[in-house]
Amino acid sequence: MKRFAIVGASHRCLSMFVRGLSGMVGKTLEFVSIYDPNRTRCEVFKKEIGEGLKIYSDFDEMMKCEKPDGIIVATTDNTHADYVIRSLDFGCEVFCEKPLTNTYESCLAIREAEKRSGKRVHVTFNCRFMPYFAKLKEILNSGVIGKVHSINYEYTLNRWHGGDYLKRWHGLMEVSQGMLLHKSTHHFDIVNWLLGDEPVRVSAMGTRSFYGNPERCLGYRCSTCEHTAECESFKSQSAPMDKALYFDAEHEDGYIRDRCAHRPETDIYDNMSVSIMYKGGALVTYTLNLFSMREGYKMTLVGEKGMLLCQHYGKDLEGGDDYEIDLLTEENKIQRIIFPKAEGTHGGGDIRLREMLFGEGEHEDPLGQSADSFAGVVSAMIGIGANESIKTGASYDLAKAIDTLR
Repeated sequence: MKRFAIVGASHRCLSMFVRGLSGMVGKTLEFVSIYDPNRTRCEVFKKEIGEGLKIYSDFDEMMKCEKPDGIIVATTDNTHADYVIRSLDFGCEVFCEKPLTNTYESCLAIREAEKRSGKRVHVTFNCRFMPYFAKLKEILNSGVIGKVHSINYEYTLNRWHGGDYLKRWHGLMEVSQGMLLHKSTHHFDIVNWLLGDEPVRVSAMGTRSFYGNPERCLGYRCSTCEHTAECESFKSQSAPMDKALYFDAEHEDGYIRDRCAHRPETDIYDNMSVSIMYKGGALVTYTLNLFSMREGYKMTLVGEKGMLLCQHYGKDLEGGDDYEIDLLTEENKIQRIIFPKAEGTHGGGDIRLREMLFGEGEHEDPLGQSADSFAGVVSAMIGIGANESIKTGASYDLAKAIDTLR
């Protein structure tokens, strides 16, 4: 049974790992400690896990005292690399939330630390485990559309979802490096995985078209704003866990969970377009919009022998109707592939990822769904290169950077 320490008392960590892994506690793993400077948030985890969970405000002290087998890193994106590297140097296996990190220098440092430690880094890319994308991978592997030459991937978030990122630390470039790292790393990884190929060049454009507009900023924070009824980006913060983890913990570190999405200091892009070229010649066009009236995505994959059409708008990939993927063949015939939706968060991806990474015994992985640190840095480098392209107006040489990260 592996002994785990948690780094970062976040809502995602609580739902994905603490609650999600509760059925495995005492069988394949146990949570022995948690590190976070905010003790109030740690106490929430202690109530959830039990009195045996030890709370630390000093990371090194926790590692020396507890000597855990594994570390779960779920801190802000700009601190991932620090805790991943230090955990590796303490001899621990690391499970890190996406993105693995958000600068080239930290990508390089993580890869070097992993090599010298001999321990492994896992990146929790749950999209790979969604039955929808797994089915898409199986179809591509069958060769029915032949070699993929182009992918067009459009992703839109509605205003309460997209706006919610702007209300948190994600809205500041110095912390998140924007949604091309925090959000899109999922999508870039899916494309890398589906193609089974590496990107060589990226170019991008990005704007702040909707959020961060002082004229739209009607209040300092949602919970005290008088204009929530007329705000398109308002999202209720009434969930008990939001109150316990964030509102009741503000006095310790001053972090405010529900700042106005239009506050002037917001500096990430909310409208992005990215073009990527791959080693095998495939061209990918990707767009992300954070202020659409409708949430969902559309992906078109064009191969030498056919094409695949995938789209989903409205509800998330959870519950409801069946999944559908349209296959168009050379004979111009349409075959609609229908299969039941999986239950569970993130389209059933979370539960399958947890079973693969934390379940008992060895697990076969015929589709290569488990993501290592190299997959993590490659997906991150697309976002890093895209941000650099937006700044400079020039394309970014991914092949050169990725070669140094092998």
